Amino acid sequence: MKKKILYVITKSGWGGAQQYVYELATNLPRAQLEPIVAGGGNGLLFDRLRDAGIRTISVPGLQRDVAILGEIDAASNLLRVFLRERPDIIHLSGSKAGALGAIAAFLFKLWTLNFKSSTVFTVHGWGFNEDRPLLQRALIFTASWIAGLFQNRIILINTPDYAAARRFLPRRKLALIPHGLPPIAFLSREEARLAFSRAIGRGIPDDTILIGAIAELTKNKGLPYLLEALRRIPATSYKLQAVIIGEGEEHPVLQEQIRRAGLRDIVFLVGFVPDAARFLKGLDLFALPSVKEGLPYALMAAMTAGLPSIATRVGGVPDLVTDRVEGLLVPPKDPEALARAISALASSREDRARMEQAARRKIETKFPFRAMIESTISIYKNGRPHADS
Repeated sequence: MKKKILYVITKSGWGGAQQYVYELATNLPRAQLEPIVAGGGNGLLFDRLRDAGIRTISVPGLQRDVAILGEIDAASNLLRVFLRERPDIIHLSGSKAGALGAIAAFLFKLWTLNFKSSTVFTVHGWGFNEDRPLLQRALIFTASWIAGLFQNRIILINTPDYAAARRFLPRRKLALIPHGLPPIAFLSREEARLAFSRAIGRGIPDDTILIGAIAELTKNKGLPYLLEALRRIPATSYKLQAVIIGEGEEHPVLQEQIRRAGLRDIVFLVGFVPDAARFLKGLDLFALPSVKEGLPYALMAAMTAGLPSIATRVGGVPDLVTDRVEGLLVPPKDPEALARAISALASSREDRARMEQAARRKIETKFPFRAMIESTISIYKNGRPHADS
């Protein structure tokens, strides 16, 4: 009999967690598993899922900021969805969906006396590792531990989060399943450069080192540190330009920083670009200055395109990039280290060429797309991946 998989995600916009849900839902064997996706709002994720023939459900209150009465309302709405849909498997993604969804799923099982239904949670970076006040981090840790009591399986996408989970959750519940990427239809370097030129409203000379970032414009992405790093590099050192692809609440803050730092002629915020990874071959370097990460799809796509990366040593980034092999790793919140790394790669064509080959090889050999899909399907069917960690 076909199993019904109900994915629950906090927000239905587009980012790493949303791409994860999309890749899973659209690659299930439909004859055996029926995917449905529920989440807050009615964003781009839902548009793409509906185009793929997958039913979506908007859950009122789920994407709102944290507030006690709002959380009760969101959990109640999730419970109503579970009671109506009667899923065999509930797969939660995102910290808020993970906590509220786990409690709502437990109440659903009590209400229906159906304890065969399984609750799976994927951690896209532990919230208690974010740059927050100590009390908030303690509360998030406690919520994560309580939610873990109600989750049957917990998928970790990088080794640091897996190691952290082993310190406070039963190991029998844990599975390490890194992301994989499906094939990307990259534009040629010439096509991508032309598209960037049009986006910024000016030509990009061939000898310009073009640095790029694809990121949601949030505090976790650490983009102010990248801007400060670029400000510190003397204008006469290299012909540098940077494009930042993405949108978010920090856009006006970053725009003002660019103006104050005198970077308007070299740094350009181009906004959200659908399927932005297609344009990566137009870049020379990829930058990821995050202060918190899970296992970033944008970095994986950049490596697939053969781009040397300059990234911070956070979350699953060291799983992807070995320092001085596929790119350069620097501490988070350190614009001086970022500036030195950018200068080092901008000045060495030989290092860039060596890292290009290593980056492609790493993704192809260590992060195969089918392995992620098949291991997750195995959890749905058997309660464990093909090779448990």
